[in-house]
Amino acid sequence: MDRPKRIYIAGPMTGLAEHNFPAFHAAADRLRQAGWDAVNPAENFGGRTDLPRESYLRADVALLVGCDAVAMLPGWEDSRGAKLEYLLARELGLPVLDAENLQPLQSAPVPLVHLHRLRIRWEESGQVPEPILDEAKRITASDRQEDYGHPSQDFARTARMWTGILAGKLREGAEVVPMDVPLCMIAVKLARQAHRHKRDNLVDIAGYARTAAMVVGDE
Repeated sequence: MDRPKRIYIAGPMTGLAEHNFPAFHAAADRLRQAGWDAVNPAENFGGRTDLPRESYLRADVALLVGCDAVAMLPGWEDSRGAKLEYLLARELGLPVLDAENLQPLQSAPVPLVHLHRLRIRWEESGQVPEPILDEAKRITASDRQEDYGHPSQDFARTARMWTGILAGKLREGAEVVPMDVPLCMIAVKLARQAHRHKRDNLVDIAGYARTAAMVVGDE
């Protein structure tokens, strides 16, 4: 006989009456009656609520990654911990259910934070940063194109908009072309870097230089 699938219950606790434990226990009962092996974080540590937050987080994450699905309690969107658990579940490809009706979560939000795009402030972590040119190439080869399309298409749209905005200042018959966009953006980044050093400026300058090459077909 196959074991019941494990499902982790995620939801708000901090600041709620009785730490919202009654809602967690009720959800666990519903899920178990429906045939799930419910993992209820309100049962961790014998129900203690006086431990450091990190202790609960370590235990909860360890339990979640061993589950087959996640059930979200009402109000999870306002909970720091539950939002982290939702993000982790999405990254792991786990089904996400509504803990009240046990159906797939309706209008499940797409996380704005994607772990494969997460940028670390290396200067604060003390670790060796990714070389600027490598970072610029990585960004322009994947993240930016996924978000905005190929530079020739993205800059063509921008150029048309700039032409309209600057129509009263351009000489008759002149228009902004796609190659003008990365060159102007490099100028913006140079001006910002001249004001104050910021590593992102240098990464962006390198990135816009590469997209300029992509516009003319050199890459």
